Amino acid sequence: MTFYNFNVNGIEPAPQGSKTYLGGGRLIESCKRVKTWRSLVYKVAGKFIKTPIEGPCEVKLVFKLKRRKSDFNSKGEVKSKAPQHYVIKKNDLDKLVRSTLDGLTGVAYKDDCQVIRILASKRYADFEDEGAEIFIHALDI
Repeated sequence: MTFYNFNVNGIEPAPQGSKTYLGGGRLIESCKRVKTWRSLVYKVAGKFIKTPIEGPCEVKLVFKLKRRKSDFNSKGEVKSKAPQHYVIKKNDLDKLVRSTLDGLTGVAYKDDCQVIRILASKRYADFEDEGAEIFIHALDI
């Protein structure tokens, strides 16, 4: 039974999926950070995973995102009335999952179609680095 658990820290996870139309049939990713995020996910995963999983797998992702400055008081403490859950319009969970699964392609598994189950959440990284905790479990064929 193959199981991997590692953290990708140091930069804010980037969503993938929204496109900006440039005209003439050209589209680009709206989020400029997505390439950097996918590359970092691939690089860190490669330190822990030597051979891609061949069969089905499940993935658990916990995204750790930065709080707004207005959530802190003058002492640097989180205000009691600050939101408990990350529900601002930036960083949709499904788009964070998409970019991260793509970053794992070719290193954790051959193709993200092998992922048959996903559990994902996002929360504030109050006093820790932004990033993601990633769990990958190969399932019996």
